[in-house]
Amino acid sequence: MPSFLDKAKNNQEEGREKDPAAPSGAPEPDWDNPDSWSGDGGTENNSASGNAVNPADADGDQEHGADGGRARQSAKPKAPRHPPRRRGRPRGPEREMLSVRILASNNRKLTVAVEKTDLNPQTLVDQALEALFKRLKVEDPGPDQVEGAA
Repeated sequence: MPSFLDKAKNNQEEGREKDPAAPSGAPEPDWDNPDSWSGDGGTENNSASGNAVNPADADGDQEHGADGGRARQSAKPKAPRHPPRRRGRPRGPEREMLSVRILASNNRKLTVAVEKTDLNPQTLVDQALEALFKRLKVEDPGPDQVEGAA
C-alpha cells in the first residue's frame, strides 16, 4: 500500500493535486484562468457570500459606495418594530414607554406583591395607578388634551 508521501509525489508528477472535496466527475478548473473557475463562466455574484461587486457600481468608491456614504432609500417598507405575535395570543392594550425610578422599599414591596399575586409588575403598577386616579377623581383627558395640561 503506497504511503501518503508516495501519493503526494504521484499527484505532483501528474500536475496538481486534486481537490478532495471536488466531485469525482467534475473537470479540473484551469488554475491559470480565474474567470473559468465559476460554473457558469460569468463574473457576477461569484463570491461565496453573494457580496460580489455589481459591475454597474464598480466606478463608485468602495468604502462609501457610489452614493458617497448616504443611506439608500429602500422601496420596501421597514421591518416592524416588534416581532410578530405568537399565534393565538391576544393583542394587549396600547402602551406608552415610560421610565421611572422608584424607592428601594417600594421595589421590595412590588417584588413581594408579584410573588403573592402571580401578576407581573406591569399589571400591578397599572392597577395601582388606576386605583390612585380613581381616588383622586382624575379622568382621562384624551390624547389631544395632554399637550395643554403642562
